[in-house]
Amino acid sequence: MKNILLIYGHALSHCALKALVNDDHSVHLADEAGSVHDAMLKIREHTYDVIILDVSAAETNGLEVFCDLKQAFPDLPVLIINGSERVERMIHFIRLGCAGYLSYTTDSAQVIPAINAIARGQAYVSPQHQQMAANSEPMLHERLSLRELQVFFKLIKGQAVNSIAMELEIAPGSVSVFRSKILKKMHVLNNAALIYYALKYHLAPVAGATSKSAREVA
Repeated sequence: MKNILLIYGHALSHCALKALVNDDHSVHLADEAGSVHDAMLKIREHTYDVIILDVSAAETNGLEVFCDLKQAFPDLPVLIINGSERVERMIHFIRLGCAGYLSYTTDSAQVIPAINAIARGQAYVSPQHQQMAANSEPMLHERLSLRELQVFFKLIKGQAVNSIAMELEIAPGSVSVFRSKILKKMHVLNNAALIYYALKYHLAPVAGATSKSAREVA
């Protein structure tokens, strides 16, 4: 039996996923987490075969959460659930290394097969989506390391350097260094340009931008 950690998004989606997993005897819902911080604490204490990341919550950026998980646990297989139908969003997740991707329109009958395939070490991404990811042009943010991507996603929310440093448990000076590297690699001058880029290429939901960030872009 495969042990699953469910990181849930929208409350209704969470209930549906929980019921789906509990009804199947080939998998075991070992734990649930309401945030990436809670998830990391559980992952450090327990062993899981697959992490299910439900990205349906409008107030969070699934890409940011996924980057945080990949930075901390690079070898842990993550299945993205309730992903966007936008090709760009799907490609971002695939290129960042998710083990599987199911959009919100996917038939629920695919969830358990996806979990089992990923637990066996197989990817669960449709050949069509894999081909689309392979054929799409490389983007500027793909030059960034995972740590730089973490900082990038927090900068585009309008987080201050000290806040980012506290969340990532690194020195404020390190955040400033990462920010300088990000600006250089992406050929932009300031945070407002990063926010514009993120919104333009669907790296952040529009609702995820803070009012401060929105004003900076304007």
